[in-house]
Amino acid sequence: MRLAAPAVVALAALLAGCGPGEPPASRLTLADCRLTGVETPARCGTYEVFEDRDAGQGRKIGIQVAVLAAKRRSTEPDPIVVLAGGPGQGAIALAPQVAPLFARLAETRDIVLIDQRGTGGSNPLACEGEEGETMQSVFEDAMPEKLVRDCLERLGGDPRHYATPTAMADLDEVLGALGYAKVNLWGGSYGTRAALEFLRRFPGRVRTVTLDGVAPAGMKLPLSFVADGETAFEKLLGECERDERCGRAYPQLRAQVKALRERLGAQPARVEIADPVTGEGLGVKVTQNVLLSGIFRPLYSPELSSLLPYAIDRAAVGDFNALLAPNLEFSGELAENLSVGMHLSVVCSEDVPRIGAADLAKATRAFFGRALVDDFLRACAIWPRARLPADYAEPVKSDLPVLILSGGIDPATPPRHGDLVAATLPRSRHFVAPNLSHGVSSHGCAPRLIEKFVKAGSADGLDGSCLARLPRPLFLLPAGSRP
Repeated sequence: MRLAAPAVVALAALLAGCGPGEPPASRLTLADCRLTGVETPARCGTYEVFEDRDAGQGRKIGIQVAVLAAKRRSTEPDPIVVLAGGPGQGAIALAPQVAPLFARLAETRDIVLIDQRGTGGSNPLACEGEEGETMQSVFEDAMPEKLVRDCLERLGGDPRHYATPTAMADLDEVLGALGYAKVNLWGGSYGTRAALEFLRRFPGRVRTVTLDGVAPAGMKLPLSFVADGETAFEKLLGECERDERCGRAYPQLRAQVKALRERLGAQPARVEIADPVTGEGLGVKVTQNVLLSGIFRPLYSPELSSLLPYAIDRAAVGDFNALLAPNLEFSGELAENLSVGMHLSVVCSEDVPRIGAADLAKATRAFFGRALVDDFLRACAIWPRARLPADYAEPVKSDLPVLILSGGIDPATPPRHGDLVAATLPRSRHFVAPNLSHGVSSHGCAPRLIEKFVKAGSADGLDGSCLARLPRPLFLLPAGSRP
């Protein structure tokens, strides 16, 4: 893989001496633009790269770039670079969420949003609108084989060239073209994997790294969801039992979950739920997999997970509306900025090939089972795979400063992954917010922690104890419950 063009290396060397107040020299022409949901004007442009970077010839694709310029005339030369999650999310569409998060840093630093190849405006490998996708498959988190094959036939790109290492080579080239010698990376969820890979391959471009919800290359998606989701759900059940009001309102919660799982496994239920947006009635066959998906998805959000005891209690008497209707809205919001083809290109190349028979046997015995894993195994048997560097799944080692944030009740990227990554990053600090789930950066004192870290260029002296004071939302109780 061509890690950096000679011209980019030379440019980086020339810019290494730039100090505050000296704007970087850019080889990429940007024009005024507006980003949806952001009041601050931006500068946007497109940078072309070879789709096949190894060949260094042939078809080119455009990488979409948006820069929110620092508000003050005297600026720092090292911007904040946002790496989106998914995999499959475009960074530019996240501007309304990340702009407030970095508001104070944006006084003196540019905020750089680059849609990773295969996402957003960078030749997206999108599969939306495919024939054969049903409401049932949405509730089951399923990817029917026909949907996968149809998507593959319609793609405007070769899926073998959209894995993380290739995308990070793009990023280094684009940042060089923008004139940035050093950058501060911020990655969320899958974006942490991208950030770690960039740190491994291009350490000279990095000043600091902030990782929120660590998804290292060594984890095996979606297999890891089975164990991590069960841990998060067990925490939820335990907290309800310890909470006097929740425990009194739902004294049989564990038994209800077990009975529901067994009953639906033997005989699915046909029900009608109300669309949370339109109110329209939707017919759904509630299988065991629909139930498990309906429990897993809300665990991503403390606010939604606080509704689960009530939703399970209602489902036990045949009313699945509280359990499934919020999940439908959650799925719709996620799908709006997710390129399924790029998602498959990453997971099928980087994760699924490492799932073995022992992993599957263990998943079979777990609460959430192996249905989602099997779904990806079938999809990835069809999807073309990228070639990866030999060391891709190995821990990243670096003495650069890294700030790691984890949610204590995260079902996807819990603190155990952050601990593993921190073990080979001697200048890292790992802070856990015990009552938060997937995504810590925008909550409570986290934005100030990130600000202090980036400004100092070091995690030394940071105090993350403030994250422990963030409360979990109260559990929803049935009407008429005694206080």
